[in-house]
Amino acid sequence: MTSTGTIYYDLTEALLSASAKRVQYYGIARVVIETAKAAALIDPTIKFVVFSFGKNAFYEIPWSKSADGSADFHIPKDVGQRWFRTHFGTGLLGMFMRIFNASVARRNIRIWEERASSIRPIKIQDGIFVSAARPKMIVDMIAALRKAGSKANVVPLVHDFMPLHNGATKRFRRFDRNFLNDNRFLIQHSKLILTNSVFTLDELDRFAVSGMLPKPGPAVAIPLVHECPQGTEPAEVTLPPSPYLLTVGLNLGRKNVEVVLNALLAIAKSGRQVPHLVLAGAHRKRLKRYVDRAALQPIRDRIVFINNPNQTDLVRLYVQALALIIPSRIEGWGLPAGEALWCGTPALCSTAPVFYEVCGELGLYFDPDDPETLAGQITRLTEDAAYREDLRARIAAAKPDLRTWKTVAQEMLAALSRVGMPGPTR
Repeated sequence: MTSTGTIYYDLTEALLSASAKRVQYYGIARVVIETAKAAALIDPTIKFVVFSFGKNAFYEIPWSKSADGSADFHIPKDVGQRWFRTHFGTGLLGMFMRIFNASVARRNIRIWEERASSIRPIKIQDGIFVSAARPKMIVDMIAALRKAGSKANVVPLVHDFMPLHNGATKRFRRFDRNFLNDNRFLIQHSKLILTNSVFTLDELDRFAVSGMLPKPGPAVAIPLVHECPQGTEPAEVTLPPSPYLLTVGLNLGRKNVEVVLNALLAIAKSGRQVPHLVLAGAHRKRLKRYVDRAALQPIRDRIVFINNPNQTDLVRLYVQALALIIPSRIEGWGLPAGEALWCGTPALCSTAPVFYEVCGELGLYFDPDDPETLAGQITRLTEDAAYREDLRARIAAAKPDLRTWKTVAQEMLAALSRVGMPGPTR
């Protein structure tokens, strides 16, 4: 219990991930669940909740301590909540979507009653509601809270503003417009805003100064982590022969896998041995087709796809890799870069600003449009054993200072304890 009342921590992203039948959590869902595990052990008065998009209501998620002392949340599996935007404009499209959403809501209610009947509804009338979900989901949650007469203070954790950058996304313009409106709503209805990095906090200020976003109230950066927890599942994949390079969650476009492939082509053209490249993450047909193009045939046999590795295998991949490569043009944080350092593995990062925040002097950097420089860094790591061992020794020595999920939870709870108190929060 804080001086400002009960904290209600939203686990909806974890619920949706579990309903997608994933054993492991990636991306936003990972941030949600790992921060929750740490926060539960720090403050046992926190209430953990999920939102039903069919019933338009919140439900409490119970938890217990596992044998190893960690928090274990009893999140229903296979609830299969389907979520579609509920705020539409006028016209035929808006009318169609309202009718369509009504049928989706009925289906969600039926599934919820069949598979989530073990968890009880909870009313959030006051206190603090904190959510690290996607903005479009938090918009619906805020609407439900206000409709129920709740006076709870809303505190979102914002992950990034990438769709607001020209050229930063290849999604449809409607997505970008909706993302903008969702974030405007979020800022206007939040008591405090948390961001996942100092970079994202600076972005918030910059877009507010430009007039694209409203001027926010108090905001605090809670930088994410380097910690990469050990998995509890049995190993499932065979690691490729060493040395290999690792990427996690890369794709075409903003994630910029192209520069990595072009760097390997440059190494092949130089006559040097090309290390294997592991592309770990969700199965993406478009990326597979791109890799199968004739232009990449000289390195095609060096590329290994590993789809959705579990946490045990992900840690094994990090530990044994020559280096992680994260070439994104922009990120809000970049968990793989931090996780690689935690596992003692060098991180080859693009010069996107946030990576300097994540890796500092431990990172190796290259222009995201410069495959030749990346190729040179790969070659040096491959061929210069003394350089490679010195870099790994520096990373290992820095591990006690790397950020953990406990650190994130402590800083989040400290920020929440000041909600409603006078004076600046930044």
